[in-house]
Amino acid sequence: MPLSNPSPLPSVLPHRAVPLDVATAFAVSPQTLTASGYVNSQQAQVDIGNGLWEGRLTLELSALDLSSNDETYRLMLLGSNDAAFGNGNVDILATQDFAAASAGRLLPTVAPASSSVPPAGRQSGRFVVPVTNLRGQFLFRYLQLYALLGGTTPSITLSAWLAADEG
Repeated sequence: MPLSNPSPLPSVLPHRAVPLDVATAFAVSPQTLTASGYVNSQQAQVDIGNGLWEGRLTLELSALDLSSNDETYRLMLLGSNDAAFGNGNVDILATQDFAAASAGRLLPTVAPASSSVPPAGRQSGRFVVPVTNLRGQFLFRYLQLYALLGGTTPSITLSAWLAADEG
């Protein structure tokens, strides 16, 4: 039965529990990156074991430099079945990007209004991305978080961890 007076869909997802478990954390204390590299101050990779895993990647931003108006930040959750993440054995499972201008994003949609954290219009600097270790027909056991930074003065400070869906 259709709704007689449909309301617009909410643009913000309801709060989800994303408990911090050190065993699935890339950075517990905020880690600052000024060049491309791994978010790995806690551990280089997370071994989620065999089988299907579904959960959330939590990115807690505490600083983001957008001062030169050309900075870009692409955070990619990588999966592999090779613990060494050898060439040709890695795939991108999820991505979240930020940029000084909407043109710098993978899809030119929403851009932060300033370098302020939390960003304008948000109650916190936390971004929660639904993720799974399934890509096509492959399940990946080992996960790493890689940050691809660009622009004149890129600098991002964040904590990052995985939280399994309940159930």
